[in-house]
Formats: sequence, structure tokens, C-alpha cells
Amino acid sequence: MKRFNEGDIIYFIATSVFVRKAKVVRNTGGFCTIIFDGNGNCGTSGTRVRESKLYRTEEEAKKVVEQHQNANKWR
Repeated sequence: MKRFNEGDIIYFIATSVFVRKAKVVRNTGGFCTIIFDGNGNCGTSGTRVRESKLYRTEEEAKKVVEQHQNANKWR
């Protein structure tokens, strides 16, 4: 069962810190090909990532970033 469909707007965590908005352009075999919204230095480039690395809302993604930062705070 697919978590995301073509055309869905999703949020992706880049370098464990930055939340980026993107759109799903293809979903097969548990991987999504996403294209970024054009803001920033990546232009309209896209990438293929696992569905498990994508989030439906920006808040969901930010929560994961916070958890990651808190876990690494004590290292």
C-alpha cells in the first residue's frame, strides 16, 4: 500500500536539520521520486527517497528534527 501518491505535497528532512517542501512525481516499490519546490539552491532538481523518509506535514518533520537534535545534544 502506498503512503503517498503522485502529486502529493510532502516534507523531507535534508542533512538532519532542514525541512524542505517537495512534490511526489512517482511512487513505486516503497520509493518516491520527489521534486523540490524551487526555493533554495537546488532549483527544480529531484531525488528518489524511501517513503519512510517523507512526512505529510511540516510539523511532523520538524518534530523529528527536534528529536534528532535532542538525542545528539548529549554526545
